[in-house]
Amino acid sequence: MESNTATEVADHLARTFSQVVFIDIPQSYPPSTHVTCSYTLTAAFQPNPRDWVGIFKVGWTTTKDYHTFVWVEPCIDVVGEQTVTRQAFFKDYYLPKDEIEFYQFCYVDSTGQVRGASTPFCFRSPAEQSLEISPDDDLLVITTQDQVEQSLREKAEMQKELDQIRAENETLKSALLREQQQAASLKGQNEQKQKENAELASELDQTKQQIENLRSSLQQQLKENDSLKEEMVIQMTKQMEIQQDSVTERRERSLSRTSEEKYDRAVQKINQLKDEREKLKEAIEAQSEEISKLNAKVREGERELFKAKDGIQLIEVDLQSSRKEKERLAAELQRLQSLTYNVDKMQRENQDLQRRLSVQETQQSPSDDLKFQCQTLTRQLQETQAKLAAEKEETKNAKRRNEYLEAEMQKIRDQLESVCKALDGEKRKSSKFELQILEVNEVLADKNIAIDERESTINRKDNQLTLLTQEREELARENQTLKETIQDLRRLYTEPPTTPAEPLYLQPDDDAPPVSTHIYETIGPEDEESLVCRHCRESFPGITQDELDQHEQCHRVCPFCTMICDDMDQATFEDHVYSH
Repeated sequence: MESNTATEVADHLARTFSQVVFIDIPQSYPPSTHVTCSYTLTAAFQPNPRDWVGIFKVGWTTTKDYHTFVWVEPCIDVVGEQTVTRQAFFKDYYLPKDEIEFYQFCYVDSTGQVRGASTPFCFRSPAEQSLEISPDDDLLVITTQDQVEQSLREKAEMQKELDQIRAENETLKSALLREQQQAASLKGQNEQKQKENAELASELDQTKQQIENLRSSLQQQLKENDSLKEEMVIQMTKQMEIQQDSVTERRERSLSRTSEEKYDRAVQKINQLKDEREKLKEAIEAQSEEISKLNAKVREGERELFKAKDGIQLIEVDLQSSRKEKERLAAELQRLQSLTYNVDKMQRENQDLQRRLSVQETQQSPSDDLKFQCQTLTRQLQETQAKLAAEKEETKNAKRRNEYLEAEMQKIRDQLESVCKALDGEKRKSSKFELQILEVNEVLADKNIAIDERESTINRKDNQLTLLTQEREELARENQTLKETIQDLRRLYTEPPTTPAEPLYLQPDDDAPPVSTHIYETIGPEDEESLVCRHCRESFPGITQDELDQHEQCHRVCPFCTMICDDMDQATFEDHVYSH
């Protein structure tokens, strides 16, 4: 029963595939040319405008495996049941490019059923077909000894050129490998820099949080100072009323005792405020140290960025050399194409000789030696052509690798630009933090002034106490010390920074004299202002800014290390500058 079913299926397929017959189908078609196929519709088949003819690779399983297709021409002039011959036209753009596989035409109706199939064919040039002729065929190639020698010489030259191209390709491969390694190393450096920038950003965030906490504590301290000020005003008012009403000695003694108690409380409060001020100063100094560390890290990142930019410039030079090598390889490819044209010319000459042989086949007897030489020459031409194709493929691969490397370099440039932007952002954040710390210092200065004012008020109101004389003597000595310290600080802060590219930030001074903790500290009158040369550090009291500028212009200063080179001649100075 199963055999009967298989037989019926085979008969049905035979009847279906025989309804459209393809005629005059050659064994091969030339590549890159239009293809026209002819087919005959049997009388038993009724065509439909939705039928189509497709090109299928041999071994297809469904009608969806087509490579390309065209719609059939409508059969308007068909009368009755008669056979009709039609043609299908395929453009060269849609045809297969593979010269090894075999294909066949199939006629598919509007319902998706295959109604006819052609014999297999391939897309191959006539020259390749002639080269594939078996040595056992009855065709003979007639040529001269000079042509054979010329072919051998051309083969030797082509082999030599192929060796040169292969060596150049090896050199290009090694250069590409080096560039890829350099690109990988640069990529690793960029990743490391990104990690460092992330760490810097986290540290800056922590610093910002600490500054916010410090600001809140300052605001709270200011509120406490305001409340203390109100309390002191109330106490001073009460004290004045009591002094006006005191007419008796008893009242004076009680007033003195009350004043002493208030004075002691005020002294304790002021000492407490000074302790808090010292703590705030220590916190600011710690923040300044952290900012200096952050600035150092930023400068280190800038140096690494400059190194990376130098590496990119070197890679760009290598890329330019690679482009020159690519242009030279393109010229070599053109020359190889011309050699391929010569090979094709020799193949055409062999075809002409084969045709002549077919004409003279009955007149001459071929020579076995000459036939063997022609066959050997044909095989050598095939090998040379295969080598040329392989070298072309290697050159194309080298071009693709160059393009990929250029794309990687563009990505690295984009990453470096993002790193530069991130560094600029970190610098702006650091500058912002420095400004905030300066504002905090100004607030502390205002607070110190307010405390000094309160102390001077207490001094004026309690000038009848016996301790005032001793404290005034101590205050005079401390004022003298402060005058000397202020003079030193003024000279220190009027000096310019030694490094021009250094960003401005607060730096705690370990050599500065300790701040006086006396409750009646004041600052004496300022001395006469003197200008200081920013190069030689010499002080010039009583001169104008123009005179100081003229003095500074007289110095010969290195623009990189700010070293004073007045005792150097011009040649030695230039050598010193170029050494940086």
